[in-house]
This record gives sequence, structure tokens and C-alpha cells, in this order.
Amino acid sequence: MCKAINADLCVDEAQATLFHISSIFGEVDGCIDNLAQWSAPYNVSTPAALQPATSWVRPQPKGVVLVIGAWNYPFSVTIGPAAAALAAGNCLVVKPSELAPESANVMQRIFDRLDGRAVRCVQGGAEIASTLVAQPFDHIVYTGGSRVAKLILAAAAPNMTPVTLELGGKSPVIMCDGVNLKEACKRIAAHKFTNTGQTCIAPDYVLVERGVRDKVVELLTEEVRTMFGDKAHTADHYGRLVNQQSADRLFEALREDHGGKVLLGGASTPEGSVKEGHRYVPPTLVLDPRPESLLLENEIFGPILPIVTIDSYQEAIAYVNSKPKPLALYIFAPSSIAERILEKTSSGGAIVGDAMVHKGNPDLPFGGIGNSGMGRMHGIHGFRELSNERAVMYRPLWAPSLLSLPVNATLANAVYAYSTARPGKFLRKNLLKFLGVLVLLIQLWARHKRKA
Repeated sequence: MCKAINADLCVDEAQATLFHISSIFGEVDGCIDNLAQWSAPYNVSTPAALQPATSWVRPQPKGVVLVIGAWNYPFSVTIGPAAAALAAGNCLVVKPSELAPESANVMQRIFDRLDGRAVRCVQGGAEIASTLVAQPFDHIVYTGGSRVAKLILAAAAPNMTPVTLELGGKSPVIMCDGVNLKEACKRIAAHKFTNTGQTCIAPDYVLVERGVRDKVVELLTEEVRTMFGDKAHTADHYGRLVNQQSADRLFEALREDHGGKVLLGGASTPEGSVKEGHRYVPPTLVLDPRPESLLLENEIFGPILPIVTIDSYQEAIAYVNSKPKPLALYIFAPSSIAERILEKTSSGGAIVGDAMVHKGNPDLPFGGIGNSGMGRMHGIHGFRELSNERAVMYRPLWAPSLLSLPVNATLANAVYAYSTARPGKFLRKNLLKFLGVLVLLIQLWARHKRKA
């Protein structure tokens, strides 16, 4: 797996082990350890008007699930949803990304070792993917970009196939005065340039208060140089873009008249790059590009970090809310301000005091909102996403039902009065018991009358 990731993305073994592979084992072990609890039927309450009865939710498999993986974290974004699908009892078809061919070949060998009656791995490009998503699967999980996601939704619609989309977008960072700026900049830089910025939840741009802007610029520049030196292309731990098209897209954004100041890096490719220099983009910081520039309009998905000056956290809130809802939001601010930002914004996930690490917690749901995705994965959330939570009610036949046609007006008025009442908690709790006993007595009386 490490060798495949290195071949596909030029990621060194330590980063591949930590960021690409370790989380997979945690997800699989979590499914195994918790499967009995997740899959067990659980009881829910039953209204008094429907007594005597018991109500249950029984998770059951949806059927056959299609998982379409991505190339940036080829193993985790493919095997993770596949594990959730199997834990929920489904059969599985997996299509790894063709843009990470060595990783796809390793996954082919992994999935081929499983029971072929339940699991199949299919390799191929866009044509194969188009054929697959048009089939009547019971659920589709896709990780990737919004353009392809819309095509998948359109293809799934005729079959009414539900779709989970893990997409991306521009995940902002909001930085305010009153926090440890040095540690904050260290965390932002580390997570931004992990996997050469090719992470769906990577910090996409930084909104920083004017009063601390210069210090943040200094610290971020210092951190990037500390991580990679002045010649990042010679650093063994600095990766590459997945293909030439991705590199060209980023160079286009840097070479346009974006109006910002390039603080570090830029659009030049150094001579003598030791690792496939045609896919090399240097770690780059750009201060205050124009709002309409490619750097601030499009998802970067690479090693470029725009820094935008703001006058207050209120301005940051307005800026974030003027854009499509992001997959993640990262806040570095005093707790009172951080809470206000959380209350006034919306995103798939959020972290106060760090970036990206929420994805490492399998107990937190992971997913987007709006253009950044739909549905939730990870742990029990992925299990439920790929399960049919079947509603089951048991009602004994020994007690005559009061529900019949024509409807008894007295019963209807009593149920309506109870349903629309707003008594205190104690009164409502005891009223429920009283009504339950009353209904039971009425049923017993009706039963006795019929026998007479």
C-alpha cells in the first residue's frame, strides 16, 4: 500500500502510513467491535393512543452498494465506505479511482480475497463508471468533485437510487487575535500541505484579522520553510500533483492577474527537480488576491494558501456565508468568538483550534452540506447511512382496537386534546400513564360487551 501511494502521489512512507493507511484499520476494527450493538433492534416509545403495543427499529441491509473511490486518499476513501457497507450486511461493488492505478491494483488484490458472491472490484475509467451508476443499485457512495457528482445523481435518478456524496469545496480558516498564533500557524501549515494540499478538507484560504495579519504572514512563511526548506522540490517528504492537468490548473491560477502578493513559492518550476518535476507545484502563500480571482473562486486542491485580510470576525462570517457551504470550517479564536462563529455559519464539520483532525474520530459523522456533499459516513453513522432502518410495531390481538370506521368522535377529540396540550413535564408524564390505563380499561370494557 505504501509503495502504491508513493508511485501514484510521490508520498513518502511515513506520511502514507500516518495519513493514508492507519485510519483504515481503525474504521474496520470499529465496525467489527461494534457490529453486534449497531445491528441489534432497539426499542422506541409508542403513543398512548396506540397501546397496547411495542415499537422497534430493526436495521437491515439495503441490498447491493456501489462505492466509487477517489485518487487523493485512494485506500481510505474507498475501503472505509466499503467496510461500512459490509458491516451493514450489504453486497458490494467497488470501483477504485483510475487516477491512482497502483493503489487500484493493490485494492483489486485485497477485494479479490473476499467472497466473490458478495464483493466485486471493478477497474476502469469514466466509461465503466457511467455504466455502473446507471445500474439499479440500492445505494451509491461517491467521493470526488461536484461536477461528476451531479452526473451520478442524474444517472441514479431513474432508478431512485439513494446517493451519498463526499465532495469538497473551499474550507475556510478564520483567525482572530487572542490565541496562540505560532501554534495555530504550525497546525494550519501542516494540514494545508499534507498530501501536497490534495485533501478535500484541507484549509483552502485563511481569513485573518488585520491586527494580527502581519504576524500570521510571518509565522506561516516561517513554518512552511521549516517544513520543506527553500527548495521543496528536493525534500523527500514533499509530494507531487496527481497529473499534469492538476498542475497546469494551479499554475493558471497563479499566473493570472490575481492582484495578490506572492509571499512564498509561485508559478515557476525549478530546474533539476528530482521527482517528476512536470507535476511539481511549490508550496505557495498569496496575500490578498482579488475576490473574483481563480484562487478565491475555485477550490484550490493543491499547495497554495491564499491569505485574506478582514477587519473583524463579523466580516469573516459574512464572507463565509456569501459562499457555498463548505465541507469544513476551521476557527482559531477565543472561545466566546468561536461560539458566535459556529452559531452564525454552516458547514459539514468544524474544528476550533485545529484543522482536518476531526476526520480521524470515527465517532463523529463525516460529510458535507449543500455543494460539499450529502449523507454521513464513519462509524455508526456510516452503518446507518447504508442500512434500512426498518420500523416494526407489535400490537397484540387480545385487546380490541379503538381505531375503526366510522371514527368515534369522543375518542378523536380526546386524542386531539392530548396531542395539542402543552402541560408541564410532570403533568404530561403522568397524564400519559393515566391515558394508557384509561385506554386499556375501555378496551377491556369493549371486549366484555362483545362477549355479552
